[in-house]
Amino acid sequence: MEYNFKKVHTGKDLAISILVLLAGAGLYFLNPGLGICIGTCGLLMCLFYKGGYKINGKGIWLTKESEDICKECRTSIIEFLEGKTPVLVIKQGTEGGSIRLDVYFNKSENVAYAQVYDFCNYDYEPATGIIELDGDRAEKLISLL
Repeated sequence: MEYNFKKVHTGKDLAISILVLLAGAGLYFLNPGLGICIGTCGLLMCLFYKGGYKINGKGIWLTKESEDICKECRTSIIEFLEGKTPVLVIKQGTEGGSIRLDVYFNKSENVAYAQVYDFCNYDYEPATGIIELDGDRAEKLISLL
């Protein structure tokens, strides 16, 4: 199954954008040039600043987290994601090479989507597809991030 993650506004994004916009409006009365500049920044933030993710077709908000992990943990992570083992070992750092673990998750729904990348030739190449986790496995992965 192919997953398409779409960037969306979260409540926190909109609150920050509106606060900057209101600060620009308030500053307009003290210094018109600065007020217009900050108000424009708030308007642009409202249009373009998106910190959340949604999967097309599903209505839950996801947060993205990327971690660089030691390459020695690669088999443990892949076996956990594939459901072969209930034990997950994550060691931060770059000893002996590194891999990247991208996780899109929602803590309250206990849902996570994870993908492992190998670092090869100065670029990250996908080692696995996007794997959906739910329930206890998702909770365990989210707690270790």
